[in-house]
Amino acid sequence: MALSEEEQLKARLWELGDLSYLLHDGQDYIRQKYHETTGRRFVVNCSRRYGKSYLACVLALEHALKHANSQIRIAAPTAKMVRSIIEPHMRNILLDAPRTVKPKHLKNMGNWTFPNGSQIHVAGCDAGNAERHRGTEMHLGIIEEAGFVDDLEYVCQDIFLPQTITTDGRIVMLSTPPRTPAHPFAMYCAQAEAKGNYVHRTIYDAPHITDRQREEYCSESGGQHSTTWRREYMAEFVVDESRAIVPEFAEYEKAIVGKVDRPGHFETYTAADLGFRDLTFVVFAYYHFPNDMMVIEDELVLERSNSGVIADAIKEKEKALYGDQEPAMRVVDADRIVLSDLSSIHKLRLTPARRDDRDAAINALRLAITGKKILIHPRCTALRAHLRHGVWNKARTSFERSGEFGHFDGVAAACYLLRHALRGKNPFPIHGVDVTEDTHYVPKRVVNGGDVAEVVNIFKPRHRRS
Repeated sequence: MALSEEEQLKARLWELGDLSYLLHDGQDYIRQKYHETTGRRFVVNCSRRYGKSYLACVLALEHALKHANSQIRIAAPTAKMVRSIIEPHMRNILLDAPRTVKPKHLKNMGNWTFPNGSQIHVAGCDAGNAERHRGTEMHLGIIEEAGFVDDLEYVCQDIFLPQTITTDGRIVMLSTPPRTPAHPFAMYCAQAEAKGNYVHRTIYDAPHITDRQREEYCSESGGQHSTTWRREYMAEFVVDESRAIVPEFAEYEKAIVGKVDRPGHFETYTAADLGFRDLTFVVFAYYHFPNDMMVIEDELVLERSNSGVIADAIKEKEKALYGDQEPAMRVVDADRIVLSDLSSIHKLRLTPARRDDRDAAINALRLAITGKKILIHPRCTALRAHLRHGVWNKARTSFERSGEFGHFDGVAAACYLLRHALRGKNPFPIHGVDVTEDTHYVPKRVVNGGDVAEVVNIFKPRHRRS
């Protein structure tokens, strides 16, 4: 039977590897941006119901058709997603494929083999399935719903990337934002945006969604300011308030990040959460008595460092900030061996951090933020990121782990600081500079923080021998 004119045109497009006729304008916009860029990683951050899974399949098919003997891999978060989403999309798209270019599907192998020798391999990344994506070479790797792949960095950096060395291949990530911006997908988005290999599309960019549908979805999600609407449909990176460690930080960040002149007298504090698997995070602060405020002036973030490196880095930072002034307290959370090393070998005077009643310590940090009793210097970018993005694990038994932010150790360091620092202690001398123990009798009960009006009369000149 002779093909109709439309069927002949479709067959020609398949032979050319141009399947743009299958896409709506929003999908084709992303497709064009992909072809206009040349970066190793191309990242798409877009709304739910945009059609990104369908687009992923089209990009894979186009590459297979245009480039003979090419190896294409599509990774999904789970094997179930492969069966329920990827395979049905591939099956529906291939209904249009003419016999001359149509691939053979080996379902048990999870691949499609084309007459020109190209292959598309599909597998999930759960339960060890990510290893199925390993191979000698790859011309195109697509990670579908990358924001929900548990070990995204491993899949991207360890499995996909090495396979592109000899092929000059590319990696495409498509996803809606994950529940926490601490997920590596947020990092890949930032890197791709800086290099011009990034596309961000909201529900308003999806031409197949009507205004009535958008209004309905918005209402059902809790309104325009809800976490669900902003994350799922506006494709914004927001922390789910139900899992955020410090949910108030997003609202108060601008108010508590800034600079202030140091008072004439102050006591300094160093607080550290040491980690060898996780990050070592140290904050350097002082208590601003006139403003009744803890001022965090700097931070130190180290990874997989030994006690000698940590001790030297702490001493160097303290000297740069405060000269020869010894901290009133160095509070450190570490095991006994490390604490012993830092104290006996590296001569750091330490106070072991209290780890009891974790919730009370976090509540104290949250109250300090809402009460504006803490000021964070703008250069403390890592601390601000940990406070902004920090989330609990699903069981709320500990902080979530993130490839970029570790175990949100900056939050722990800030908690130790507020728990141990002597807030309210007056560092100003109670008498003038001309009053010393050599010239006057100063009772031991007169300590910093006393009321000058009550005690000034007990400073009596010492009798000098003639």
